[in-house]
Amino acid sequence: MIRALILVLLLTSLGWWLDREHHAGRFQEVDELFLDFLVANARDRFAPADDRAVAAAPVVLVKMRAADKAEYAGWPPRPLDWQMVLNSLHAYEPAVVVIPETLFWSRPSPEFANEAAQSLVPFPSTVLGVEAKLATSRETPAFMGGLEDSLPHFQKVRGDSGAVPALGALIAAPDDLMRRQAELGIAVPTDAAEAGKVLYAVSESDRVLPTVLAQAVTRFTRTPYATQRLLLGPGAGAYLSNGAFVPLSASGAFTLNPKQPVPEVDALNLMTSQLAEALSPQDKTNLGSGKVIVIGTDDGSASSMARTHAQALAQLLALPRLRLLPDWAQWIIWGVAGLIGTWLVLFVPRKKAILRGLLCIFGALVICFVAFQSSLIWCPPAVPAALLAVSTLFARVAGRVKQSHLAAFEAGTANTSTSQ
Repeated sequence: MIRALILVLLLTSLGWWLDREHHAGRFQEVDELFLDFLVANARDRFAPADDRAVAAAPVVLVKMRAADKAEYAGWPPRPLDWQMVLNSLHAYEPAVVVIPETLFWSRPSPEFANEAAQSLVPFPSTVLGVEAKLATSRETPAFMGGLEDSLPHFQKVRGDSGAVPALGALIAAPDDLMRRQAELGIAVPTDAAEAGKVLYAVSESDRVLPTVLAQAVTRFTRTPYATQRLLLGPGAGAYLSNGAFVPLSASGAFTLNPKQPVPEVDALNLMTSQLAEALSPQDKTNLGSGKVIVIGTDDGSASSMARTHAQALAQLLALPRLRLLPDWAQWIIWGVAGLIGTWLVLFVPRKKAILRGLLCIFGALVICFVAFQSSLIWCPPAVPAALLAVSTLFARVAGRVKQSHLAAFEAGTANTSTSQ
């Protein structure tokens, strides 16, 4: 009875302290390493999504077709063209507008550039591409063109950042007026990257910078760079809010299926929709509300930057998400760990306590592993593992003694008293 009371007080106090430390982030590194282990052994669950899942993803491509260039004010499209397209999108309230190609026309800014920039204001988030080229040598500093402070960087990076392609130079940045109304991301032409892959990050000096793809996902999931975690090297990936996970190659690129289609809307239909009903019901369904809208020129080839980014975003957002157990479920698991600890102390012989305790911890990890493999659901292991470990040590010191040993001890005591 005394042992049970001491154990309850011990586990209660320990649980309270562990809960406080857990919420303070003291065990964050342990939990992250455990999650990395689970994800590394379930990479097949993040295989390319099927066509149905990709089609249902909240991504749509608004294409400015090269075949229709005579219908535009100029080619590549001029500020007036962009203004008309962007103004027509206001009614659909997109979550993020992504323009991978660089919107730079000339200096000074041409006519309607300010109007095009103002058309970005109503959007909650806009990502513009800064055209860049990769470096041939890491020893040469990248030419940033004064944009060092305008580009965000990943703040939590683990792994071999040397495997990430190095930035050589920023070739062209968006017009100053457009840049004031948007966020920037590195845009590397498709033919400069590996075939079938879109870069998620590039390295510059001692920093790792996000590309347009990373910026778009970050804004759509509303994940600050202070909390986003980028893992490089073997098992690379990016961890974002609400369980979003981006599987990456060791070099920090997202592998896509270039043959999977993505919902499309012709930009000309948007431009003329204010004059006539040019959008079909399917176009309106595709544009929907709260989506990621990728806009850009499209020559029909697989190397089209807008098409490639739209496909990558659709396939990425169609992937399953990691599911963290809610707090109440974690408390239940902690309670189960406490009950197992009680069993170890009250019913397991002292000599077997260490072995049984280790088997319990191993069994709990196996259950977590199987649950993650089947449903991508997981629980931070630090607190329940600590409860089981402390209970195991307590059981070894103050656990149950076998009846035969107890009887022998009492008999020996009695014989000693008689002989005296």
